[in-house]
Amino acid sequence: MSFRAQNTISGKEGRLFLDGEELAYIKTYEATIEKNKTDVNIMGRRMTGHKTTGANGTGTATFYKVSSRFIRLMVDYVKTGRDPYFTLQSVLDDKSSGRGVERVTLFEVNFDSAKVAGLDVDSDALEEEVPFTFEDIDLPEELNDTFN
Repeated sequence: MSFRAQNTISGKEGRLFLDGEELAYIKTYEATIEKNKTDVNIMGRRMTGHKTTGANGTGTATFYKVSSRFIRLMVDYVKTGRDPYFTLQSVLDDKSSGRGVERVTLFEVNFDSAKVAGLDVDSDALEEEVPFTFEDIDLPEELNDTFN
């Protein structure tokens, strides 16, 4: 089987959910797991070895500015100390690609920062970038890895 152009997946064919609520105003979203590694020096080798000792989950979401939701989260934390954790689920489903559906669920998501004020005379649509961390992940549905 060979790869064809129609197998590629459009990034526009996705949705993002926060605790089950669709965030229709999402512009971009990405999450990354980075392994934590310890250097291991080995006698007789010039190259350093590496031992994986854990992992760290981080990400960034960029939203069109349509509400004060993320500012409210930060203000509530400053005023009350309440720091909520969420579940984020991204769904990638480009039916024209024939690759299937990919659902990635992130657990114990905590937002790191939010812009609390911003104006831009040159902007057609204001955006807000919200970095986050997460502590667990699940992949209940994944893309098909065979080509037809």
